Amino acid sequence: MNYFKPLLMVFVISLFANNLFAQGAYVNINAGYGLSMSSQNLNNFYNSTDVLNSRTDEQVNLSLGSGVNIGGALGYMFNKNIGAELGLSYLLGGKSKAQDLYDGDTPLGIPTVGTTDYTLSSNMLRINPTLVIASGFEKINPYAKFGFVIGSGSIMSEYIDNDGTDIEIRKEKLNGGLAFGLNAGVGALYSLSEKMSFFGELNMVNLSYAPTNGELTEATDNGANELSGMTIRQRETVFVSSYNRDAPRPDSQPRQELKQKFPFGSFGVNIGLRFSL
Repeated sequence: MNYFKPLLMVFVISLFANNLFAQGAYVNINAGYGLSMSSQNLNNFYNSTDVLNSRTDEQVNLSLGSGVNIGGALGYMFNKNIGAELGLSYLLGGKSKAQDLYDGDTPLGIPTVGTTDYTLSSNMLRINPTLVIASGFEKINPYAKFGFVIGSGSIMSEYIDNDGTDIEIRKEKLNGGLAFGLNAGVGALYSLSEKMSFFGELNMVNLSYAPTNGELTEATDNGANELSGMTIRQRETVFVSSYNRDAPRPDSQPRQELKQKFPFGSFGVNIGLRFSL
């Protein structure tokens, strides 16, 4: 992530150094909600239903980019039609759930149906440099935005298995690495006063994220804590692009698994206020 710091510094300096408090500078604060977009399927993430002893599996489409986002931006309009922004936002992702059914047995050998419930949720801090193209109208000013998204996030994965007699719970946090994508939006400013405007916009994010680290945060079997008795290899994972599965790794080191990209695309609405400096 260090090599992004000089780029961001150059962007900010070029944007504001000439005249930070000039007429074209402004600050945005906003909040909004995004719906899933660019969703995809994940391995072992599907719903099972059982009707009259006929079991059906249905794939679940999901994007971890859906949810509430809050943020703000520093911007500068070079003229009434062209400007640039450096935005910062935080995604509070919603939960995606799936349930698998399987045949189980009670202690007396009576057949029953076991369930495995899966839940995925996410959070992400996003930096968003964008180009702004505005109409330049006075009272109501339509505009469009195009830019990049750089994200640093985490994914919480929860697994609850209930076979009718035993309940096993595993919770894992996935993080590390950066996400890169694109975003675009259209909106309009409505002038409330000389220094303040209200805005609403439709925003689209095209983004995927591949965590580099995973760590169990909870492991219980019928309520008994198993985490303290696990080795590092059982608790921690390093996600890599390739590895030799036959190469021995000691219990004192994390296990290796292949990286997986998770979808973080969204389409939603943002509303907020702009304060001219």
